[in-house]
Amino acid sequence: MAINYEWSFPNFEVGNDNTVKTIHWQYIAREDDYTANMYGTCNGAEGMDFDTMTKDDAIACVTENQSIDDMQSNLSAQINKDKNPETTLQKKDW
Repeated sequence: MAINYEWSFPNFEVGNDNTVKTIHWQYIAREDDYTANMYGTCNGAEGMDFDTMTKDDAIACVTENQSIDDMQSNLSAQINKDKNPETTLQKKDW
């Protein structure tokens, strides 16, 4: 199955003038029962109005400084590591 990627924007810090100061974002990858995610913040674009901004505006803010290809590569590597762990946890009963 292919990895599915999705954006989430849980919070926006908005000034008294209704301009977006900070966008809180999360980029999530899912494949079968495996999930990986990245998160961070970015400053809103100059004069970005909260009421008229779109999801594409928020994505553009994030991708202005980060490559989607690099982000997807990172998330894919996280999922592959979970699917094929290099170590396992084991216990002794003593």
